[in-house]
Amino acid sequence: MALLRTSRRASGVKWAIATLLVCALGSCALYEALVPGEPRYAFSHARHVADEGLSCEDCHVPSDGGGVPSMPVAAQCNLCHQELDADKPPERRIDVLLDGNKVRASRRGALGGDVIFAHGKHVDSGLECAACHATMEANTDVLTLPRADMASCTSCHEERKLKNDCATCHERIRSDVPPEGHDALWMRTHGMTVRAGHEDTASDCSLCHQESSCTACHLSMLPQDHTDYWRRRAHGISASLDRSSCMTCHRDDSCVRCHSESRPSSHVGSFGGVTSRHCTGCHFPLEGESCSTCHKATPSHDLATPKPPDHLPSMDCRMCHGAGQPLPHVDNGDNCNICHR
Repeated sequence: MALLRTSRRASGVKWAIATLLVCALGSCALYEALVPGEPRYAFSHARHVADEGLSCEDCHVPSDGGGVPSMPVAAQCNLCHQELDADKPPERRIDVLLDGNKVRASRRGALGGDVIFAHGKHVDSGLECAACHATMEANTDVLTLPRADMASCTSCHEERKLKNDCATCHERIRSDVPPEGHDALWMRTHGMTVRAGHEDTASDCSLCHQESSCTACHLSMLPQDHTDYWRRRAHGISASLDRSSCMTCHRDDSCVRCHSESRPSSHVGSFGGVTSRHCTGCHFPLEGESCSTCHKATPSHDLATPKPPDHLPSMDCRMCHGAGQPLPHVDNGDNCNICHR
């Protein structure tokens, strides 16, 4: 019977491993289906601009209506590459960057659908391409080009005394209208977004909020996790992990006052006593003076009886103490030299 159970268990393990392998292969296939393949070698602007002396307009033809300049097509590339690629292996030819007549690489400078950007107006004002497309001339890998940065747009508008409100560059986003992500669950989840520290514009609370508004709200609205169970059992763990968050509403004196009056829930009837192990939960290794908040009369560990002169740190204290000689406190197995120096 035991052999039969072992066989069934082994068979179950094999089926589990097989299932995991199938799921892993399926995930890879799904990933490849959803994520388009990148070019086999990256396009270098530095080679074309710095080395060959080409201008932006040679490959990106300006739009007659002031729109976004076009991306190069196969015919433009082949004006040079038909001769340059003649002796190159297939994987090093310009064809690997093209999908039919169009460039396969994604447009790294593409703006979101909500953004209003009059490309022709910026060009007509005398701005060079590099004013917005920074590091382009030195870039050797088009896939590493930085995305458009809203901070650079707003600072440029400030320098030129231009309109800099939301409606200048956005169709829907307004300072007086909550963003789409501010749904019904936003009150519960916004704290995680703030603590995550994302650098993207959508996560920049300072665009609409001042830090004082956050503090005012947290002072008047009790956090939803502040239940009675949290107050009695869990708040200590939260405070030890993120004390700065607690400091939004609480100060050290309020913690001290409460802990001086309220006995911790861990201090049950059997808690305490000279030979009790309660102290080992916090004091080994020594981690602070939190107990002195309430136990002000408790002697400091620094006042522990020193070792006699003939007792070396390398000695095994338990050869005598605890075996035949009683200890004045519980022995949790740690190094006696921590306190008795």
